[in-house]
Amino acid sequence: MRFPLRSIWSVPLVLTLASAGAGCAQKTHAQTRAEQPPATLDVPQPPPRVVVPPQPEAPEVVEETQPPSPARPRPARPVQRPEAKPDTARQDAASEPAPIETPPTPETKPARPADAAGVAAVRQQMTRASQNLGHVNYAGLSNDMKAQYDTANRFLALADQALKEGNLLFASTLVDKAGAIASLITGQ
Repeated sequence: MRFPLRSIWSVPLVLTLASAGAGCAQKTHAQTRAEQPPATLDVPQPPPRVVVPPQPEAPEVVEETQPPSPARPRPARPVQRPEAKPDTARQDAASEPAPIETPPTPETKPARPADAAGVAAVRQQMTRASQNLGHVNYAGLSNDMKAQYDTANRFLALADQALKEGNLLFASTLVDKAGAIASLITGQ
């Protein structure tokens, strides 16, 4: 007896469809359970606190590797003592104003003495920067470039003043900055 191949596959197919159809035919109802509120937990009391006062730390001993610098002695101030003179001197002093002492002004020394070759080099740089700024049409510049132009001119004026004071290093720095700004504005 020979069974066709179709009939062998048809039996499991029919059984599967029958079980699926039976499952769909059954009505299901959602079941809800009334949830009980969770039982309240008994929270234990916190443990007693033991507060220990902070202990002062012992300062660490640091050995100095460099000897302490000697303290600068302060100039002694003259002590003004009242003079015991007769009353006539007091009357004279009251009628004449006391001379006002002006504190001595500290003298500023230039950082480096200006030599003739250094001054000539700085003057040459100043001339070059001034010529570059002279080629600029100030009215055609934007506001930012006008501010840069004014800054370069101020640098040149300060450099000239520094040369007059004998501060060659500061004058050279200012002229370098003015030259850089001038070349930036002119596009060179």
